[in-house]
Amino acid sequence: MIAVSMAEMAAEIGNASIWVWIATAVVGALQCLLIAELASRFTGRAGGTAQFAYRATAKGSPTLGALSSWAYWFAWTPGIAVNLILAATYLKSLFWPSGNVILLAVLIGIALYFVTALGLRLSTMVNAALAVVALGVVSVVVLTPVFHPESFDVARILPTQLPDDAPTDGWGVVGIILKWTFIATWAAYAAEMASTVCAEIKRPERYMKRVMSISAVIAITAFTLVPISMFGVVGVEGLQRDPFTVFAEIGGITLGPAGEYVVGLGLAAVLVLGAEIFIIGSSRTIHQMAQDGHLPKVFGRTNKRGAPVGSIAFDAVVIIIMLVVFGTRVVSVVAAATFGYLVVFVLLPIAYLTLRRFRRDDDEGFQLGKAFVGVAVALFVFNTVLLVFGGLQWGVDVIIVGLGVTLAVIPISYFTRKSRARAAARAGASS
Repeated sequence: MIAVSMAEMAAEIGNASIWVWIATAVVGALQCLLIAELASRFTGRAGGTAQFAYRATAKGSPTLGALSSWAYWFAWTPGIAVNLILAATYLKSLFWPSGNVILLAVLIGIALYFVTALGLRLSTMVNAALAVVALGVVSVVVLTPVFHPESFDVARILPTQLPDDAPTDGWGVVGIILKWTFIATWAAYAAEMASTVCAEIKRPERYMKRVMSISAVIAITAFTLVPISMFGVVGVEGLQRDPFTVFAEIGGITLGPAGEYVVGLGLAAVLVLGAEIFIIGSSRTIHQMAQDGHLPKVFGRTNKRGAPVGSIAFDAVVIIIMLVVFGTRVVSVVAAATFGYLVVFVLLPIAYLTLRRFRRDDDEGFQLGKAFVGVAVALFVFNTVLLVFGGLQWGVDVIIVGLGVTLAVIPISYFTRKSRARAAARAGASS
């Protein structure tokens, strides 16, 4: 996401971007702790964060559950397309200048969906290999100021200031900060995706707190050190160039002439890793929706390896269509998808507070301290303000698209549940 938005963000809010990334990652980390408690109590549910909105009312709300899950799917599915396009763009620049970006993105996507369909174990192994490469790239970016201190200028990051053409009145400044914080959530909240595999790990009631805590720490570290390093090395003006050029320049400082290729390959690995993580979360969300009766049963099918092949196939078709229709226009797509993502995080604190109030004595899992009641309230307010006012900064059309796609699931869920109920009644009568 830094690669997608850093040029435009730097142009509009300058080095204040650093604080936007850090603050958003911290908020995401706090949400990870709420999610860890909920995941440790509902260990059999796939799909992660979105699955808990069902509990936002005391008796459970199928409509809110469907709305949250669908919004979550809508949030991450465009992310698959975005990452594939960027990865294909970097690989094309390095090795295939005359190639077609969309064709290459489709081929990478097909390979990833094939890996996902072979089960979580293989996906985990592939992700681990990509993560090692990704860590190498992040290390190059972060350690450049350490090995080449002459390349780093503190004056580029401090004092924090907006560009000369930025708004000067109070509300104008708030508006532009909310605009880019809205977009930043799409990446900086992503540590929560570790919860999507809760139902597929051993003893989740014991290990989910550790998993989510590690994920949160990694996110805060990455979204703190990478922006600071990049601003300190190339500055606001430098960041407004093509992202590949910026990363290649930083790689060249540390690794010499080979740096461009090393960092280019590493960036592609980072983006492919992100796409694979999105695929895992997205497909399992659709799978759980089918299991809960919100979507047709075909989306709930699994293969002998336990992979949700019904939802994976649906996901793959949607991604190919998006790649063909939207091409390389990614920022507006991300803005619309972020609307759906924030809907999930408006509902999450409500579900947390409801479940905390009505917690049963036989509930498994752990419980956070009383202070997290206040944290949950603050998160609800923050995400609601960001959803409404941050979203509006991107235009009414983005809100309309986001709202339209998000609400579309309500009639789909309603009629699917009715159809299944009638089928069950007929089966009962015939027996």
